[in-house]
Amino acid sequence: MSAVLQPAHVDAAEARLWDALIQWQPQQLSALLSPALFLTDHDGQRQDASPLLAGWNARRIRIAAIEREQTEQLACGAMVLVTGELRIHLDGDHGRQLHSMRLLRVWARCTGAPGVHLLSLCMLPAAPRPH
Repeated sequence: MSAVLQPAHVDAAEARLWDALIQWQPQQLSALLSPALFLTDHDGQRQDASPLLAGWNARRIRIAAIEREQTEQLACGAMVLVTGELRIHLDGDHGRQLHSMRLLRVWARCTGAPGVHLLSLCMLPAAPRPH
């Protein structure tokens, strides 16, 4: 395997990530997450867990759909930084909710399957929508 992480591998991993979240496949999701995964909030503070992912994992919420706007990638050797706007449609105790955010992801090459894993995840406020 090349030491350089190819954006096409990240695109495929992202597609598997979104599918795992929508179809509630925790094993597939776990295979994509680094054991060293760290989460940060919009202030850059490290989080122990994402309330959104915790609710999903406990099956208190279901991700009905994920709308991705254009993403940007920056490749740097064995890592690729991906950022873009997301709109996540959730079904839960409070009915259907829409969460908009800018999600910053750092994907890193790994030796095991699937060859790439999510190393870092930062949830930022969505950019204001133009009128």
